[in-house]
Amino acid sequence: MRLRRSKWFALVLLVGAAATTLVVVGYLAKREPTFYTRSPCPADWDTREKAAKLLTRVQDLKNEIRSKPEWGDTFTADELNGFFVENMGRAGGLTALLPAGAHSPRVAVEGDRLKLGFRYGEGFWSAVVWIEMRVWLVANEANLMAVEVCDLRTGRLPIGAQSVLDSISESARDSNIEVTWYRQAGNPVGLFRFFADQFTPASQIRTLDVKDGKIAVAGRTQTGAAVAQAHP
Repeated sequence: MRLRRSKWFALVLLVGAAATTLVVVGYLAKREPTFYTRSPCPADWDTREKAAKLLTRVQDLKNEIRSKPEWGDTFTADELNGFFVENMGRAGGLTALLPAGAHSPRVAVEGDRLKLGFRYGEGFWSAVVWIEMRVWLVANEANLMAVEVCDLRTGRLPIGAQSVLDSISESARDSNIEVTWYRQAGNPVGLFRFFADQFTPASQIRTLDVKDGKIAVAGRTQTGAAVAQAHP
């Protein structure tokens, strides 16, 4: 009888420990990072206006890359978040650009760190998946950007990086960006080469600054006669 009671007691302890572990894991997974909770109000008129202006600026930048010898722009995290609120919520018109099940992305630039998160799933079972990165242009290389993954979590819970890195690589290749991964000091580092299908790209990125709440990009493009001389 005493042995049977000991077994039941051990079983109760085991079940209790498992339940406690699940509660803790669930709590950590549901905790949202601070940067994600600081976002514009979807009903705010200023947010809508900024989102519309940002879309126009992005289209203008794409046109300038194709047609102007020098181009560039600077985007703030607040401007990007306003755009995400308006266009990439649960029913946003551009949500389909995100991985299946993902919506409501948010971004923050803290020092030289870029943080990007999105909500995965719906209702109680949803959680915020986010990544912290360092981004820079590789010296003496044309159109080559390095991205160091410093942290990757669901809520406050660390998660494996490989599936996320594979998804990033697939999306990049769909946009004509060649991706190679390696490890540096234990962190994954991706090398992203833009205009990968062009042997001598007419456009070159000369500036990529990610710091103090802003993302700045600028470059040059050979146009007209310059392109003809470079490609006889």
